[in-house]
Amino acid sequence: MELKELIRGARALVEAKEKRSITQTEMAGRIGIGYRTYLEYERGTNAPLAMKALLNLLTLLDDQEVVRVVREWTQHKEVANEQHK
Repeated sequence: MELKELIRGARALVEAKEKRSITQTEMAGRIGIGYRTYLEYERGTNAPLAMKALLNLLTLLDDQEVVRVVREWTQHKEVANEQHK
């Protein structure tokens, strides 16, 4: 599976979870990147090495460890957002 397929699949999961369509512009904003960059990710014309490296790292962990890493990142983002208010 290519990175672009993972990105499209993740977007589809978010849409299913929220029971609505999400534009590429909205998704780009929600993940903190520009529209054009997001479009390049979905098209597969840009695949950042850091994203690939992180995915490769996550494959070395079991499911519970992956969930823990994601939760820690979520908490970090929430704290950072509160500090910027």
